[in-house]
Amino acid sequence: MAAACVPGLCAILVRNGKIAWVRAVGVAKVEGGLPLNQDTMFEAASISKAVFAYIALQLADRGALDLDKPLVDYLRPNYLPDDAALATITARHVLTHTSGLPNWGEDSKPASLAPQFTPGTHFSYSGEGLFWLQLVAEHLTGLGLDAMARKMLFVPAGMTRSTFAAYTEDTNVSWGHVGGRVAKRQGWRDWSAFIGGLAREWGKPVQDWTQADWIRAGGAFDPKSPPPKRVLFANAAASLVLSAPDLAKFMMLLSPRRDRAPWELKETTRAEMTTPAVAVREGVPHWWGLGVEIEEGTNGRRVGHEGNNDGRCATYCGAEPVTGDALVIMANDGAGFGVYQRMVRAITGRDQFSFFANENPPIS
Repeated sequence: MAAACVPGLCAILVRNGKIAWVRAVGVAKVEGGLPLNQDTMFEAASISKAVFAYIALQLADRGALDLDKPLVDYLRPNYLPDDAALATITARHVLTHTSGLPNWGEDSKPASLAPQFTPGTHFSYSGEGLFWLQLVAEHLTGLGLDAMARKMLFVPAGMTRSTFAAYTEDTNVSWGHVGGRVAKRQGWRDWSAFIGGLAREWGKPVQDWTQADWIRAGGAFDPKSPPPKRVLFANAAASLVLSAPDLAKFMMLLSPRRDRAPWELKETTRAEMTTPAVAVREGVPHWWGLGVEIEEGTNGRRVGHEGNNDGRCATYCGAEPVTGDALVIMANDGAGFGVYQRMVRAITGRDQFSFFANENPPIS
């Protein structure tokens, strides 16, 4: 950590479905030197996608969401361009990153939000797909992203230090760093005063906001301009903030168990979630399932995800479903990527393809 200029890190090792080791090291913010502890919350970054995928699959288990029904049959957001290929994109395409949508497009450039290839034919990582699926889920449940997550996952799983709201008044939240210094951009923190003020004015907690509320907030921020068509703050692809123990609790849900609670995924759905659906690159044992990355190595199959928001954090989670073992590492500097690579190698005995593989080879 010292060599990489990583101020703080929390790691958890799970053995046979039980937490075996926890270590919180360093500080939440270099200015002030506030020590980290295991309750400190971190930006999950793209690990948000795996957690939201579980929620989407819960909706599928309940019959509210058909994974193979076009998303436009549920909701066609007005920010999407006029492109026929959009009508064929399904939740399964989104969860397997085969929708053809870009990682992120630009609202001012409609063409950038069109599928780049025929949906279902290739792997291409896409946050846009997850955001559209989030809007569908909000439409189906009548709940905003965080309220939905609390009801369906966080509360029943005992994930008491988790929020998708892109806002929290909790003080035990790690700051993002770049090169060991506090990052100039802090994501939700940069707008917390404005957002919190609106929430108090409206009498509606940010944790209960829907996308409609975020659009209303966008209009309040810049009243001289037309209201935005969408706001990406509370975002199923990147806005989750949680503690390492909460992430470990989530990873334990990915293993088969006899004592599965009624609110959890059906065993058949959990198995499908963690089964390869599309190759990240042909010829390499590296795939995507329904919302999670999967790879095969000499010591078994591993499922999980990684994350990095603008270089100010680095997060990792991996599980071996058969054994019930899992590893969670959350660092508050993008350089934590190099640190957790070495930790994964030391603990599991091998590297991961995702650490060095090109995930976006030329499409033939």
